[in-house]
Amino acid sequence: MEIYNKQNKGYIEVWLTNSEQPTVDRNELTEILRQKFPKCKIVFFLSGSGNLFQCAENLLIKNMNT
Repeated sequence: MEIYNKQNKGYIEVWLTNSEQPTVDRNELTEILRQKFPKCKIVFFLSGSGNLFQCAENLLIKNMNT
């Protein structure tokens, strides 16, 4: 797990790997971080199970067509 303080932008980033996701209680962590940073949104980034390059390519293609 990695936590990045972006309070100057109004949020706190929390990055979780696939192996960390089942063991971290996101609701509890959100409450802890909200107490420390009451004016910030808490944003979670979760690793997916798909191929990173294929997913990124699909996202780029979809965004180009909209």
